[in-house]
Amino acid sequence: MPDLGPMGRGGARRRTRRRMTAMNEMTKEQPEEVVQPESSDKLEKLAKLLRDKGVITEEEYNLLFG
Repeated sequence: MPDLGPMGRGGARRRTRRRMTAMNEMTKEQPEEVVQPESSDKLEKLAKLLRDKGVITEEEYNLLFG
């Protein structure tokens, strides 16, 4: 009789089932965060301020809002 390891019969199946369950939990879709228009406007105003103060470059600003 082959050595079934410490889990005995069905151990591999139980481990596989636990792994599959864990993978399913990790891949569940998370609800997408909806950005409200006013939040977007506030973000753009902040980015403009940061650009004008020299905290971010024109290129960085354009990557966000170009």
